[in-house]
Amino acid sequence: MNFVNREMQEALKNLRETDTPQNRNKVLELLITTQLFVPATWDKSPQLDDHGNMTFPPDTHFSILTIQTTDKQRFFPFFTSKEESEKWAGSKNGKMLLLTFDQYIPIVEMAQKDIAGIVVDPYGINTPFQTPFLLGLKDHPRHTGLKETQILKGEKVSLRTPKNVDDLKETLIKYGKEHANVRSIYFKERIMVDKPTHWFIIVDLEEEDPRYLQEMAHYCARCSHGKQFEFMFASMKLSQEIMEKNTPIYLKTDA
Repeated sequence: MNFVNREMQEALKNLRETDTPQNRNKVLELLITTQLFVPATWDKSPQLDDHGNMTFPPDTHFSILTIQTTDKQRFFPFFTSKEESEKWAGSKNGKMLLLTFDQYIPIVEMAQKDIAGIVVDPYGINTPFQTPFLLGLKDHPRHTGLKETQILKGEKVSLRTPKNVDDLKETLIKYGKEHANVRSIYFKERIMVDKPTHWFIIVDLEEEDPRYLQEMAHYCARCSHGKQFEFMFASMKLSQEIMEKNTPIYLKTDA
């Protein structure tokens, strides 16, 4: 398996060199949205599909290998590449699984009485993440549901233009074209300190019904790129300020 999580390698390196809110935010985002190698053992033989991916029987029992620190704390060792895993002698006792946050966090939660957390590339960048911190990430905006937020008066909202998400942009435009109630759509990415970024979407509707926003979130779920959606109606003052400075990705034209 030739997978290398270069994004995580770069993000952890940047964080080690310069500890800033932006660099921490990037690591948090990648923890939630990307995959890592996890050394494990299992009691049932998997089947390989045409792409070489392993499929396990539903009753397969997995055990993730652990590593112990000098102060006797035990962690689950995770790796950004096969090369990094081979630096640890213990990796020879298991095989590598490529897991997402949603796949490994239940195991971390079940083992929280015995395991201190995970450590990424223990013989490389050697970055630990404690279990309480990881469990807290379950509440961060990574899923595709509708995000409810309260923006306080005077609060600064940091936005940037989304990159490399043409599929999501096109899906939003398609939704606008298919629904006569939509007059325009503004699409941004919101940056928040110590939290993963999420999609920020302003919708100008003929009739402002929250059900349309929930429907849009479900409509775009397949191409959310692991981020959650935050919607605002165009009638809100903050929305109007943002709309004045930006161009909509969709604008209804008279037939």
